[in-house]
Amino acid sequence: MEKKKIQFYKSASCTRCPIAKFILARVLTSKGLDYAELVEEKDTEKYSDAMAELLLLDSIHTPVLKMGDIVIREEEALKEKVVREGLERWISSSL
Repeated sequence: MEKKKIQFYKSASCTRCPIAKFILARVLTSKGLDYAELVEEKDTEKYSDAMAELLLLDSIHTPVLKMGDIVIREEEALKEKVVREGLERWISSSL
C-alpha cells in the first residue's frame, strides 16, 4: 500500500513558498518524519495539472498544503501552529 503524501502547491514566483516549505519541514522533523518521503511538491507554474488541482481546492494563490481532507491556504501555511495542528489531525486520521 502506497503511503499517503502531503501535497505542497507552490510556484517559482511565490515569495512565501520557501517559508512555508521550511515551516512544513521543521514540523515534520519535530515529529520524526521525513519531508522528502512524505511531501509531493506541485509547481503550479510548470504544470497545468497542478494549477487545475489548486483551482479545485478553491485557491488561486500559493502556498497551499493539502493533507488528506485538510487544506491550509496561503498565509495560514506560514503559521507553524496551524501547520502543526493540521499535520497532527492528518496523522490521526490516517491511522
